Amino acid sequence: MSFVSRQVLRAATRTAAKVFHRITAPTGKRRIEAGAGGPRWQGAGHLHAPQQATLAARGPAQLRASASYLNTPQGNRIVEAWAAALVGKGWQARAQHPDAEQRKGLSQDFEAMLRPILLPLARALVRDGEAFVHLRLGSDGELRPKLIPTDQVDPSLTRDLGNGARIVAGIEFDAADQVVAYHVLKESPGSPFAFYGEAVRVPAVDMLHVFDQLFPGQVRGLSWLAPVMLKMRDRDEASDALLMQLKTASLLTGFIKSVDGGAGGFEGATEGNTLNVALEPGAMRLLPEGTEVSFSQPGQGHSQAVDFLRAQDREIATGAGLTFEMLTGDLGEANYSSARVGLIDFRRRAEMLQLNLIEGQFLRPLWHRWIAVQELAGVIPAAELADYLPVRFVPPGWQWVDPQNEVTADVAAIEAGLKSREEVVAGRGRDIDELDEERARDAARAPARQAGGNQK
Repeated sequence: MSFVSRQVLRAATRTAAKVFHRITAPTGKRRIEAGAGGPRWQGAGHLHAPQQATLAARGPAQLRASASYLNTPQGNRIVEAWAAALVGKGWQARAQHPDAEQRKGLSQDFEAMLRPILLPLARALVRDGEAFVHLRLGSDGELRPKLIPTDQVDPSLTRDLGNGARIVAGIEFDAADQVVAYHVLKESPGSPFAFYGEAVRVPAVDMLHVFDQLFPGQVRGLSWLAPVMLKMRDRDEASDALLMQLKTASLLTGFIKSVDGGAGGFEGATEGNTLNVALEPGAMRLLPEGTEVSFSQPGQGHSQAVDFLRAQDREIATGAGLTFEMLTGDLGEANYSSARVGLIDFRRRAEMLQLNLIEGQFLRPLWHRWIAVQELAGVIPAAELADYLPVRFVPPGWQWVDPQNEVTADVAAIEAGLKSREEVVAGRGRDIDELDEERARDAARAPARQAGGNQK
């Protein structure tokens, strides 16, 4: 075999080996697709610095969320549904003071102070992504918590204070990265008497900042409507387009084709090239030979459009953390099992936010500050301060989906030792001590009712 023949044979062998390897080798690549490249990821968004991104998006998202809350049914429903879930008919404060009368008085006074701002705070938390409560003293020395607009904490104020201290979006941090103050404008931007001067430094002890921190190091809150805001806008425009299509469909337009170009035997008032013909039910007309009448059909595809809008509503509900039925009020496809499963998941998330945001960032710090103010004012003896600080908060209860089955299940769980009465009562938004007092009063009234019945 010649030298050239041997080289050709070797090249053919290598080519055959490569082809065989390509056929038999695994086609998949060992990589994490979320971090890989390729054309499928072209145009995909990247969030390089989430702390800065949320800070930059906070202002525009808040303005758009406010407009959506007032102008769109979905935006309004999301805010109201979450506000109702977080605060409901109100939280109950249960002081743990050893004296019963003191417990009752403390609880009632705190709830009376809390009630006016609780619902607006929940709305601001969902709509704007955060809520600020300025703790001020009134002329009578009483604590007067005031809910202030989020933009009143100057979001444009960011600077380095040296030695590790800094101000970021109106919030001042020390070198240990602890919040020490808030820089608050004298008036809210956009108010009739807004004064655009220097912000006033308010110590952190006099301000409560409630927001859901999505990323470590996040300074300001982001509207809860942010994941679905663009989707809601597109859905709103699609709904308007469908409405205009339905209006157009209600306009019946006929077209007459005749060989002579005339009215085809129809009579009516003529305006230019338009003939207004009265159509009567049951009428029969004989058309000249060669005359045809056709009508426009602009209303086709409505059922598909309704299904598309319903699919968009499901995506919006998912992004907002609600069930489809809660967002739309459409219970046509719901049954007991599906409604219960959806509500259980929603309530689990709502209870998480209640504990961490409403109680952890607002109610408990407010209680401690309120007790401290009363101690400084001499209302509470300093020696007894430890008796006034403990408190238990009872969140609003959830309504039953199926009262009979749920009560039966709770009773069975209590009898089996799987739940306590206190746990079940707290889940209904009641305090067990208050419930036991009511039951005792009912039991005391029972003999009197029986005696009155025997006298009759």
